[in-house]
Amino acid sequence: MARVLVVITPAEGHVNPSLGLVTQLIDSGEEVVYVCVEEYRSRIEQTGALLITYPFPQDAFSHDPVLKPQEYNHPYQFIYMMVGGIIQRIIPEVFRVIGNQKFDYLIFDSLIGWGGTILAEKLGIPAVCSIASFAFVDPLGTGGGMNEQEMDTNTMELYEATMKITRELAQEYQVRLPAMEEIPAHTGRLKLVYTSRYFQPHAEKLDDRFIFTGPSIIPRQDAETFPFELLRERYPHTVYIAMGTILNKNLDFYRLCFEAFGDMPVNVVLSSGRYTDMEPLADQIPPNFIVMPYVAQLHMLQHTDVFITHAGMNSTSEALYYNVPLVMIPLTSDQPLVANRVQELGAGITLNKLNLSATDMREALLEVLSNPLYKQQACLIGESLRQSGGYKRAAEMIMSHMAVITK
Repeated sequence: MARVLVVITPAEGHVNPSLGLVTQLIDSGEEVVYVCVEEYRSRIEQTGALLITYPFPQDAFSHDPVLKPQEYNHPYQFIYMMVGGIIQRIIPEVFRVIGNQKFDYLIFDSLIGWGGTILAEKLGIPAVCSIASFAFVDPLGTGGGMNEQEMDTNTMELYEATMKITRELAQEYQVRLPAMEEIPAHTGRLKLVYTSRYFQPHAEKLDDRFIFTGPSIIPRQDAETFPFELLRERYPHTVYIAMGTILNKNLDFYRLCFEAFGDMPVNVVLSSGRYTDMEPLADQIPPNFIVMPYVAQLHMLQHTDVFITHAGMNSTSEALYYNVPLVMIPLTSDQPLVANRVQELGAGITLNKLNLSATDMREALLEVLSNPLYKQQACLIGESLRQSGGYKRAAEMIMSHMAVITK
């Protein structure tokens, strides 16, 4: 039995994909120590892992100026977020809370980047990189929209700020100073990607250290029930709307949904978010809408004909796993990349958030509902995800690899 250290960025889209893997590792006899934040205690402890927490603001990814989602127009913006927002804050905390404990191997989140290399080197153990989005063939922000003057001015400032922090960390931990492009690189003996080779863009450029296992689909034990019988009593088609856990408080967007779909003969289930105050819209909700602060998404998707989403990797993968085509409104971070891939493969339509109208949304939904090609392509991607092996294959690959190299 090996003792495993798991360090994952404290965000829904990064913690959730790791839970099935951790559960399977423990069921297979490994001992797992999971370092994260208090917010995720319930679901992490349900895996059987020992949770060790450190302080981190609960709403950091919504409000922190470094961490909050943005569109990256240059790779240095993304790398600065990693170093200044994640590595600098989390790595010292991990060393503090684990003390002198010994581990056999490490699983770390790809957003921790070079921080995972620091952990592995100082602990003297091999590492696995957990990649919750697509594996980046090119850094996030490559090909963005900065003009030359902006790049000249901003890029140097970002470079200097990033490397200043990096030099301080390298000196503190007595490790080699990485080049800028090494900081976000997917390192580790294995790189675990929660998608399929078919869905991964430019998969042919990735070597066999990248293990594609599909999304980690594991039902939430704390999932709330939903009145699915209401859907069957109303209309034959159901549309599900959810914009993630970070960017779901836009009441103007919800008004637009009411305008776009309120008179259509479809069920519309809107997950508004636990911390979204919907009271100002209470008297505007159309009769064909069911609005709830939280919906058990894996259950809901199995009753959904079209998913309207921000195109976060987790949500998109879960929808496609259940063969659900999409209407996508990417907002930030890697969401445009995910949405582009879905549209490229014919499983959905992407709308521009900057000039979004009720007419555009309605027409996109009608197109996806009425054209069977979107469903067919969603099924094709879904089959590739289901055949990738999931968290059971991920655990098997990791354990067999580590058994060989730690002999």
